[in-house]
Amino acid sequence: MSLAEIAKVTPIAPAVRNRILILDVERLPGLSQQSWWDRGDLKNRYIHHETVTREPRTTILCAKWYDQPDVMRFAEWDKGGRKVFLKRIHALMAEADIIVGHNLDQADVPWLKGDFYLPRIGHPHRPDLPPLPPFKTVDTLKVLRRELRSGAPFKSLDAFCKIVGIPAKTDKYDRDAMERAVAGSDEDRLRLTDYCEGDVVATQWLYDWERPHIKNHPALFVDGEDKLTVCNRCGSETKPIAKRYVANVMTYSMRKCVNCSGHSRISIDPERLSMVRGV
Repeated sequence: MSLAEIAKVTPIAPAVRNRILILDVERLPGLSQQSWWDRGDLKNRYIHHETVTREPRTTILCAKWYDQPDVMRFAEWDKGGRKVFLKRIHALMAEADIIVGHNLDQADVPWLKGDFYLPRIGHPHRPDLPPLPPFKTVDTLKVLRRELRSGAPFKSLDAFCKIVGIPAKTDKYDRDAMERAVAGSDEDRLRLTDYCEGDVVATQWLYDWERPHIKNHPALFVDGEDKLTVCNRCGSETKPIAKRYVANVMTYSMRKCVNCSGHSRISIDPERLSMVRGV
């Protein structure tokens, strides 16, 4: 992909001091025993706890700090095994102010919390980790669903990145390769970890592409004297504009970022537009 084809992105201002962690996980699928008379019996079959022989579990995690170039790679088969693997990931997430990922809120974070606090059927390790300190999340899939909806019919990380011209995946997840990796295949371990690392890099590109559209981005800690009117998306300077934000009964003055062009409203000194509210 040439530089001319790469999508325009807006990085966060260098003065921002939040610890922003971008991560992605790969998992081993679960297995269960099922009894059946006909193949149709297996359609939409409920999986009972008693039939499970192996629960899904996280086996690989790759992550990078937003302002650092290197991607960190963690795997269940590293020295120390699953106990050290989960402990290192827990410590990393505990440092983060904001965690970024694609489908993060429905997948990666709850999966990891389950791994931190619950034993997994099919593996002997029993975790004993404390609750994580609070952090905010930016789910890049949620941003696409909220802001573009049906305007972006393809919202997977790989598909959307290719559509807008972001360097995307060069491989795909292979369930059989994960089985071989857990069993000891060095070739498959390297392949799957490289694949996971690629997802982290693509997610940062997408995060920077989406930045002007992330209206509810968590607050950013910025160096300097005027911290109240910096852009909530990228931490850059904002300028007042004539247009006002209109709510149900109030209006608010607005500002526009000089870097990402995102709009923000000032939460102090609103003006009342009406005394009437619909009921």
